[in-house]
Amino acid sequence: MLQSTSRVLLLLGLLIQVSATQGQLLKTKQEKGYFNITTPVELQVVRSIDSAMQEDGNTRFKAGFEINTINGYFVNPQFSLGLGIGLQFSHYKYSPFTDIPEQDTITRGARVTTLPIFADFRYYPRNSISGTMFIVDAGYAPTLNTSHAAHRPFLNGGALLKLGVAYKVYLSDLITFVPSLNFKAQQYGEHTVVGGILGLGLMF
Repeated sequence: MLQSTSRVLLLLGLLIQVSATQGQLLKTKQEKGYFNITTPVELQVVRSIDSAMQEDGNTRFKAGFEINTINGYFVNPQFSLGLGIGLQFSHYKYSPFTDIPEQDTITRGARVTTLPIFADFRYYPRNSISGTMFIVDAGYAPTLNTSHAAHRPFLNGGALLKLGVAYKVYLSDLITFVPSLNFKAQQYGEHTVVGGILGLGLMF
């Protein structure tokens, strides 16, 4: 009788432990309500698919760096909506039509600064503490500044689209690490740039 009771208690204990483990897998701190994802490091390797014609030359983009933050809301455990804003620094190569060495020296290291504002859509196929998410961002990035004032009219703001996949890595009840890989297309006026992005974000 004592052995039988011990077996029942042991079985019951195992069932409780399994249930608790399953509950932990299914329950995440990000499963409902508001959240923030801040990405202090977003490295961009981009290429121009056309050439932006300046008054006295043309422009081709090479790379960029961005920081951004997103405030979002979980519609349900598998889908979230958010609004993001960032600061983007893009580098481009300027090629003057003339072969004047002084002109090439003046335009070396050209860059443009933009302010991306975008809607953020995320899908979480598995509601777990750590797991994959798929990202779609769409918005507009007005130009704030160019290193050469004469280039500003040719590199003004434009639409942007980002498609990506990320993985949330549980660190604690307060923070989750969110690395991501993305494809991005962005316009600077009539000039179009595409490329890949590595993002290193934190989810709160």
